[in-house]
Amino acid sequence: MASILEQPILGLGTEFPDHVFILKHAPTGRYGCYCHEGIHGLAVFSDEAHALNFGSAIDISNLEICMVSFDESRDVAKGRPLPVVAVMLLDQLDAPVIHFVR
Repeated sequence: MASILEQPILGLGTEFPDHVFILKHAPTGRYGCYCHEGIHGLAVFSDEAHALNFGSAIDISNLEICMVSFDESRDVAKGRPLPVVAVMLLDQLDAPVIHFVR
């Protein structure tokens, strides 16, 4: 079951780290996203190892793992086309922490 954060802005407590890791495909400008129970979100991770593990399941070359601030990850998620509506901390794929950005 997903953990959904009620707060629409920062001040989230300890659920999300200050900096997260995201997957970016530089040639296309696309980012790693995930769908959990019908909610689409930007995939973020608390450490590089989790991001690398997630990225290894994606059959695309030239994926970069980038460390960004939580605010930057929100901006990336907001810039994604619908149906992406959230940032998802996916350290545990079966129990993501979801922060809605729209």
